[in-house]
Amino acid sequence: MAMLALVFAACGGGAKGGAMLTVKAPGSVGGALPTGMPAHLAVGLFEDTGQTWMKTSGAAWDARYRYFTKGWVNNWGYGAYDGSWGKAYMQECDAQGYLPAVQYYQMNGESNYNEGAFFATTQNAAIMASYFGDFKLLMQRAKEFGKPVLVLMEGDGYAYMQLQSGNNPDAYSAIAASGLAELQGLPNTAAGWGLAFLQLRKAVGATNVILGMHISAWATGKDIAYFSVTDPLEPEVQKAYGFLSKLGLAANVTGQTYDVLVGDPLDRDSDFYRLTRSEDRWWDASDSAPIASKSFNRYAEWLRLWNQTAGKRWVLWQIPLGNSNHLNVYNNGGSREGYKDNRPEYFFGSGTAHLQKFADAGVIALLFGAGAGGQASYTNDTYTDGTLFMKTRAGAILATGSVPLAP
Repeated sequence: MAMLALVFAACGGGAKGGAMLTVKAPGSVGGALPTGMPAHLAVGLFEDTGQTWMKTSGAAWDARYRYFTKGWVNNWGYGAYDGSWGKAYMQECDAQGYLPAVQYYQMNGESNYNEGAFFATTQNAAIMASYFGDFKLLMQRAKEFGKPVLVLMEGDGYAYMQLQSGNNPDAYSAIAASGLAELQGLPNTAAGWGLAFLQLRKAVGATNVILGMHISAWATGKDIAYFSVTDPLEPEVQKAYGFLSKLGLAANVTGQTYDVLVGDPLDRDSDFYRLTRSEDRWWDASDSAPIASKSFNRYAEWLRLWNQTAGKRWVLWQIPLGNSNHLNVYNNGGSREGYKDNRPEYFFGSGTAHLQKFADAGVIALLFGAGAGGQASYTNDTYTDGTLFMKTRAGAILATGSVPLAP
């Protein structure tokens, strides 16, 4: 497999030095398939604790996820402060036959849900001591669980770190200063914040945890997926990688790196944005759509460039569930309620060609779920033929083995 080393200077904000990008030849897929992930393109859903729709649907779903927000560690005050609630969710997923997946979404709670204070909150040593202590408990409970578990870290958090630190991985964050013994060898920097999760996993010995770093399409200040759609993709990938490589994508003092990249195509259905915010968030589903357009082709190319650059596979999560037969109303549970989108139809509406396209870009899992209330749901996504779309269309593809992944 031919290799091309591409060297570029880290951009802006006082970031020091340069970063080496290793770009694989076109047509290849970068990175090993993490141990514990299915050998086919996995499909999973959001499902809360105690729910059983996935199991009773009869479809061979691969993964089940939910959010772990601030307060998870003691079941929001209803349990012991030991992370046992989190372990119970992993066990519940496993008992139903699914890979448990966690969207670890605690930092916004630490900042009182002020996204603009994300990076500033990492400078508070007392908050970071509690925050990293909770993550350590997650690693301990996951180790006890003993089977693969996918932990997707802090949706959009790494982008906030990049933008709010001025693109400077050496900007101050309280990492060793948090006082945790396991973190004493790490720098008190934004880079150290990203490395801390790797170090705690290593110190606990939670080798069964597949750790994912969230990559936002707007981390450089340009939203390449929805607004800056005519800008070249590669310079933005390089700029983001120049920062994030220091946070654990490249070789570092922990001796470990993140296992997967994590992306979310959109947090709400496209027509929710059109109808309530007058924003166009629709992607052109045509196979002939130009890369320099708001399209699935552009997003797939961005994924591919990242895969080649970082040498990591992708997990896409929080994928909207709307289809063209939804009613474009707030979803209160009635048939077809929720807003229109085209992502389920793109991936499952006409064979496996689009699944293969994204697998070739490095994607190994598609996890569907609404990122806010009122959006379309797989429980009532009745299609034009009267059946539930995800249950029947995705279910049929999973029943035949989905799309095999290159090892």
